[in-house]
Amino acid sequence: MGWRLEAPRIALRYWLAPAAGFFAALAFALCAAQSSAAGLVQPKLIVWGYGEDTSFNQPRGIAFDPSDGAIYVANTGEHRIEVFSAAGRPITRFVHRVTLPDGVVVDGDPAALAFSRSGHLLVADNRALYVDVLDRRGRPVARLPVPAGHPAAIAVARDGSIYVGTTAEESKVHRFRADYAPAGSWGEQGAGAGRLRSITALAELADGNIAVACARTDVGIQVFTPEGSYVRGFATHELETGNVSLPSGLLGTEDGRIWVVDEIRQLIQVYDRDGVFIEATGGKGIAPGMFMAPSSLAADGKGLIAVTDRVSGRFQVMSISTREEVTAGETKE
Repeated sequence: MGWRLEAPRIALRYWLAPAAGFFAALAFALCAAQSSAAGLVQPKLIVWGYGEDTSFNQPRGIAFDPSDGAIYVANTGEHRIEVFSAAGRPITRFVHRVTLPDGVVVDGDPAALAFSRSGHLLVADNRALYVDVLDRRGRPVARLPVPAGHPAAIAVARDGSIYVGTTAEESKVHRFRADYAPAGSWGEQGAGAGRLRSITALAELADGNIAVACARTDVGIQVFTPEGSYVRGFATHELETGNVSLPSGLLGTEDGRIWVVDEIRQLIQVYDRDGVFIEATGGKGIAPGMFMAPSSLAADGKGLIAVTDRVSGRFQVMSISTREEVTAGETKE
């Protein structure tokens, strides 16, 4: 893999990027202070859009195709899903269309993406009250009906179970079997421990439990069993190091680490399996490994992660180091 854009074009993008004045100065200072976790990630690829001289328009979702490493991006502001090879070359794109409750079909605003174990693309759309199941070229296969709330996050477990987190009026986690049959729902409304409000991301962890990120709970990241029993929580919505402001992406790696991307802090933060903060990387900017409102996080299961930047209109692919590699690097220094 290599960079698609040389330095002068990257600099031009910086000056054309929309202003992000709503980010608090204090949060920005916190980001800058935490942006140097050497060895945590190594940028491999940056893609700004489907064609030359283009940027994505408010991208909000990304997923790796497990069959060949292709990268699917929800180009939300353009109502499309765009597909790239593992090397960042454009392959195809299609408009995601949704059916509203009154039966009218409109161009959607695709957001969260994931792949089922059977190789279908799962799409949560800001305008749909269900999760779409599509083939790799965007043709309908099935729909996952959500009994309440608005789908906002998707996670697929190793056993094929699909978890859909909802937001808006009612935040719950809805579970589906690998064959897309409903398998129950869990979650109670509220801000306290074990309660859910405004789910933003989901992930299966190494121990099989489900991590849930919320924007409006006392604790930003909470862990539940697959059946919905509360296990623990960590990272409050406070300014101190290791906490979160707006967690927008989650993943768990096999070594037990929990990865959280934060749209306001402009960081990837890493925790151990118990939720103890380890380190962070990133910061506000468009240099490799930095972010401008990172809006989603995905992993290929082979050591690569991808992050979309909503404000700058791009995605990055980065390799992640194991804990042993990071520790070895620190010892060498």
